[in-house]
Amino acid sequence: MEVDITEKAKNFIRFGLIGLIALAALAGGGLYFYQHSQRSFTISDASVVGNEAVITAKGEGKITEVLVQDGDYVEEGAVIARVESKITDQDIAQLEQNVQLAQQSFAQLQKGTTVAQPQVPTAAPTVDSGAQRRAADAYARMQRMNELFNMGAISAAKRDEAAAAYAAAKAAASSAPAAAPAPAQTTVIPTSPEVLKQAELQVKQAEAALANAKSDQQVKEIVATATGVVSLADGIAADSELKTDQEVARIQASNDAWLEAKLTENQAANVRLGEFVNYELDGHKLQGTVQDIVVPEADEADSDQANSLTTVKISLPAEPEFVIKSGMPGKITFPLGN
Repeated sequence: MEVDITEKAKNFIRFGLIGLIALAALAGGGLYFYQHSQRSFTISDASVVGNEAVITAKGEGKITEVLVQDGDYVEEGAVIARVESKITDQDIAQLEQNVQLAQQSFAQLQKGTTVAQPQVPTAAPTVDSGAQRRAADAYARMQRMNELFNMGAISAAKRDEAAAAYAAAKAAASSAPAAAPAPAQTTVIPTSPEVLKQAELQVKQAEAALANAKSDQQVKEIVATATGVVSLADGIAADSELKTDQEVARIQASNDAWLEAKLTENQAANVRLGEFVNYELDGHKLQGTVQDIVVPEADEADSDQANSLTTVKISLPAEPEFVIKSGMPGKITFPLGN
């Protein structure tokens, strides 16, 4: 039996040709898709940069209530937490006493130191030469009377009479008036400028400490110092203790922060101001625009490799749905130009 294969051959050739065309089209489309899918580059070490407002405690105390949570958008002046101060009235009284003592010490030093001068007699004592001579004669006569009495030439009465005469003459000679003392003199020694300056500084420090304590005692609330997204510091909660200057929270203003990447010269050549880029932060896929491209100056580029990189800044969402902090890592995909 004879079989005609002409139609079968024609069908095979017809459908085979269509298959080849479809395969070629599929391969071409795949190549086109691959080429266009590769027309971008990714920077994986980008990070959030911005100026954060740091809010600190003005004094020691205890938090009684926290009114915000991480990621809340707050306006400047909004209450973040309420506190109870540890500064007592006794503390204020002690600081007031410190101020008073410092002021008294400074006032005394301003007057200087008063020193008394040694007293000098105004004149030498006056000596009665006649009385001194009579006393000497009476002493000589008394000695002579003692010798005669020992020899038995005179009586004891004569000897005693000579002794009495000498005692009277001696008393008369020693009764001459003494010189009047000179009036007391004093000198004021001024305090050195260095000591005065130090004493004045102590007064100012004591006054400042008192003023700060009074102010801190009145602080019942911790408020936001800027508008933006708030991020509480670790351990900030109700009943937690606060120390002076302890960080309470940070506020990152969205209009004062950006996502920053460092690009090589070849990479930067493909980036344009205002173009849209896709990026990822904390698992969130976002889109922003290129806000700024900072090319290093020639002298900076020659100094080291780090300074030779171009800085590109990408905009962040105005009111993000998650907390954005400075230093947060990000990944940016830049499209390549056509």
